[in-house]
Amino acid sequence: MNLRENSILQGGKYKILRFIGSGGFGCTYEAEHVMLEKHVAIKEFFARDFCNRDEQMSYVTVATQSKKPLVEKLRKKFLDEAKAMCRFQHPGIVSVFDVFEENGTAYYVMDFIEGRSLADIVKSEGRLSEARALKYVLQVADALKYVHAQNRLHLDIKPGNIMVDKSDNAILIDFGASKQYDEENGENTSTLMGKTPGYAPPEQMANRVMKFMPSTDIYALGATLYKLLTGNTPLEASFLISGEVLDPLPNTVSQATRSAVEKSMLLNMKLRTQTVQDFLRLLSPGSARLDNTEDVIEATVLDEKNVVFPRHRSRSYAGRNVDGHDCVDLGLSVCWAASNLGARSPYETGYYFAWGEPTSKSAYTKRNSGTYRISLNSISADPKYDAARALWGGAWRLPTEKEMRELFEICTWTWMAHENFAGYKVTGPSGRSIVLPAAGWISETTPSGIRRNGCYWTSSSKPGDKRHALGLYFLNGGREIEAYYRYYGRSIRPVITL
Repeated sequence: MNLRENSILQGGKYKILRFIGSGGFGCTYEAEHVMLEKHVAIKEFFARDFCNRDEQMSYVTVATQSKKPLVEKLRKKFLDEAKAMCRFQHPGIVSVFDVFEENGTAYYVMDFIEGRSLADIVKSEGRLSEARALKYVLQVADALKYVHAQNRLHLDIKPGNIMVDKSDNAILIDFGASKQYDEENGENTSTLMGKTPGYAPPEQMANRVMKFMPSTDIYALGATLYKLLTGNTPLEASFLISGEVLDPLPNTVSQATRSAVEKSMLLNMKLRTQTVQDFLRLLSPGSARLDNTEDVIEATVLDEKNVVFPRHRSRSYAGRNVDGHDCVDLGLSVCWAASNLGARSPYETGYYFAWGEPTSKSAYTKRNSGTYRISLNSISADPKYDAARALWGGAWRLPTEKEMRELFEICTWTWMAHENFAGYKVTGPSGRSIVLPAAGWISETTPSGIRRNGCYWTSSSKPGDKRHALGLYFLNGGREIEAYYRYYGRSIRPVITL
C-alpha cells in the first residue's frame, strides 16, 4: 500500500502527485516541492514483506515483533545510503538533496528525471544500434567509475535503473542495493543483496560480495550492453553455469564491443574484466595505420587538461594560414581549422571548454559555469562567449549547428587509430581533409572518453533551454548532434568564412 495522492510531507513542504513504483524495500513517488513549484522524486523506505501502513494516517509499522531488528537495520541502511548519495556530484548520477524521517519511516528526495528508463526504451523500440547503445553505456561507465572511486559498489546495474533524460543522457539511479567498503574490514554497510536475474553474477547470487570487487558491477554493465544490443535479457548466471549459452550478438556489432561484452560477463570473477577502465579499453578501437602520416611517436602530457599527440602534418591537411592559424577548404560553406582550439597540431586533443566560456579551467561543474541558466541562443557574435573569437581573433568563431551538420552529412568520415591517437579523418567534396581527435570530455575534474569519443561544441544553444547547448558527439561507428549540459568541458574546432 502506498501513500495517497495529495498526501503532505514535512509540514507541507512536499505534496505527493502520483505513485511511480515500488521494489522490495521502497516506494517511489513523483511529488512537488511546494515552495519552489518544482517536481521532485521521493523514495520512501517500506519493506513490503515486513511492514504495514495505516490507511488513514499513512503511518508505517512493522508487522511482527520478531522482524523489528531487521527492519530497523534496513531503515538505517536506507538513511545512510541517502546521506552518502547527497554527497555524490556527477551528472550521470541522480542528485539527492533532502533526507528526513516521518510517518514511522524514512524518505529521501531526488531530482525528478523527465524521461524513460533504458528498459522502457528497449521494450518499446527493440534493440538499439551499436552507436546508441555504446553512448549510454559509456555514460553509465563514467558514472560507475566515479562510484567505484568512493569504494562503493552499485550492485544493481540494469536497464531499469538507468534513466535517459530529455537531452538523451543516461543517468544512473536506485542505489538501494549499493554497499560501501573500507580498505581493512571490507563492507561497512549491509542490506539484503540485490539479485536481478540476468544482471547479477554468480558471486552476487551466492551473497559472496564481502570485499570491494568492481568486477561485480562490470558483469552487470556488460549484461546491460548485451540487453541493449540484442533486446533480450541475458540468461541467469545459474543457467550459464549449467552450460546454457547466450544468444549471439547481431552480426553488425564490432569485434571490440563483442570482446567487451564477452570478457565482462565471464562467470569466473577472477578472469572477468576487473575495472571500468579495463572495460573501456576493450571498447577502444583496434589499431590501424594512419593515412598520409609518418609513424606515430609516443604522446606527451602538457598538463591535466591537455593530452598532446605528435606534430605530424600531411599534404592532405595543409591549408591556408589566416591570422596565424591553418584552415582547410573542404568544399563546404565555411573553412574549418586544421586543429582543435588549444592544440599545436592536428593530432593534439587541445583544451576543453565549457559552452560560452573563453578560457579552459581545472573543474567543470554547475557551480562554476558561466552560462548555465543564462538565456543565450547563440554565442558566435560575442567574443565574451565564443572561445574561438576570443583566443584566435579575426573572423574565427565556433561553428553553428547547421555548419556542424553539414560537416558530417556531406563529408566522408574514416575512423583512424594507432597507439596514441584515435579519431576521424574527415574528407570534404574538395578532396581535402581535417582530423578530429577523439578527445573525450570533462565532467568535474577528470577527462573521460579519450581515444573513444569526440565531443565538440557548436555555437548554438538548445532552443528554449538555458541549461543545454548543442554539440557533435561521435565514436567509432556513429555520430550525431545532441544537447549537453553547458558546464561540460568539451573540444572546440573553429571555423572561418573567407
